[in-house]
Amino acid sequence: MTRVITPNQMRANMIESLPKSELGGVKLAIVSDSLRHRQQIRQVMERNGLKVVLSEPLTPILLDKLHSGVADVLLLDIDERVDHYNVLLEQLLEESEVPIIFNDVSGLTLNEPTVLAKWYGKLLSKIAELTGNFEWDHLDIDLGWQTKNENPEHQSSNVTQKDKLAHNIWVLGASLGGPDAIKQFLGELPANLPVAFILTQHLGANFMGLLAEQLDRVTAFKVMPTRAGHVLRHGEVIVAPVQERLCINPIGAVELHSPHKELAYSPSIDTVLEDMAQRYGKNCHGIIFSGMCNDGVIGAEILSRKGGEIWTQEPNSCVISAMPDSVRQAGCSTFSGTPRQLAHKLIRRYR
Repeated sequence: MTRVITPNQMRANMIESLPKSELGGVKLAIVSDSLRHRQQIRQVMERNGLKVVLSEPLTPILLDKLHSGVADVLLLDIDERVDHYNVLLEQLLEESEVPIIFNDVSGLTLNEPTVLAKWYGKLLSKIAELTGNFEWDHLDIDLGWQTKNENPEHQSSNVTQKDKLAHNIWVLGASLGGPDAIKQFLGELPANLPVAFILTQHLGANFMGLLAEQLDRVTAFKVMPTRAGHVLRHGEVIVAPVQERLCINPIGAVELHSPHKELAYSPSIDTVLEDMAQRYGKNCHGIIFSGMCNDGVIGAEILSRKGGEIWTQEPNSCVISAMPDSVRQAGCSTFSGTPRQLAHKLIRRYR
């Protein structure tokens, strides 16, 4: 799960340099290209006694900070598929005087609390081994949202807003110019906002996975392609599929069906808005971003009749404003703004 790169002498020198009073507050640097991963790791590490002094992506600026000796241990959490890391990673491994723990990012895709507790426990054990702080042996790991020995009968009262079954649903509709607008929008949102998003972006099927990966790196929300059986929760963004119709069943799980008719656009913003309006009623809302067609108008009208709100991206910030313009002309939009203004409006709504 992890592997450590550190010479024995480096470890000895590092342990000797740690004042005894600081062994319970080891200074940790978290390096990850994913904002969500950094926030999750930081939360758990700080709740279990460590002091996070750096939490950044791997950049030349970060390397300079590490050279100054601000951290005792470096937790490196990177995606091996990111080619631009190669030179920086090689430089880090050659020059770092800080012990490095390589972290498996796939562990953070698991939401089962007992699995996460075991996984984080191994991380803490590695850090304890490097710093000589063996007080962490057999520690009950505090994940911040659920304790290790929690009674299942009381779990619902201790789950954070982010981990709850989704009941506030926002459909994000976008076409040409949409990915950049969505990045700006999602990048402004805090992790604990009690909403879930369904992103309906006009794009080829081969690019949906890549879009999810790119968006996941810029937001505290978890972004993923749609998977049948996945239970949608607050704090998540699912990217609607191109070839299948996305539905959410009565227990909150994703179902994928064949389209009931040939659609002008795929994925269809109209269809997703209509289906989610039928499923969630007034708890479903939508935001229409940049695009060059009129997809979304019919769905916006249906959603409005169900009591949901429709917001739109304002024209000057769009690459093409035809799509949000069409929704405004239909009289469905109750608010227009730039992607950042839309995000801040959403934050104020739930706070």
